[in-house]
Amino acid sequence: MLLVLFSFSLVVISLQGIQVDFERFEQHSGFNFYNSSLRVRKYNRTMITLNGTLQIVSHLSRNLTISTDFFHSSRGNQQFNYYPVKLPTQDVCDFMKNFYADYSEYVEDMVNMPEKGECPIVPRTIYVTNKVFPAKAIPPFFPPGLWKVHLINTLNNVEVVRFEIIAKVTNDFL
Repeated sequence: MLLVLFSFSLVVISLQGIQVDFERFEQHSGFNFYNSSLRVRKYNRTMITLNGTLQIVSHLSRNLTISTDFFHSSRGNQQFNYYPVKLPTQDVCDFMKNFYADYSEYVEDMVNMPEKGECPIVPRTIYVTNKVFPAKAIPPFFPPGLWKVHLINTLNNVEVVRFEIIAKVTNDFL
């Protein structure tokens, strides 16, 4: 019985043993829509955080769509391969509605976030202070390695904004 309990405990610990750290956050285009000063920094010896501001410069409404592309580097050596998983392509208002439905607990400590259901989103500055990547938000099928995500905003099927987020996923128990 003790062996079964110990084995069960190891399985539970290994499922919870995923750690996700920010590596980089960059805005490549779209400075007339957003202005980002978000930077990744080492908070202490064991924690990496995201700090800065995200300024929404113009009104964001249903005519702006958001899509994602995921890339994975299994060895963490910046040799990324396209990964066939996506968040659904949606307009900004529906994206925020679904984001709040699934991930609102992870952004509660961010100052000046848009309210639930706010559409269009009016210009504002969102303050991010010492934000650790929420590892619980990552689905269990994401393998360890380096991940690159492109957040792309389009207007009339033309790309107008691109953000790039790179994060490292590790699992010490595998």
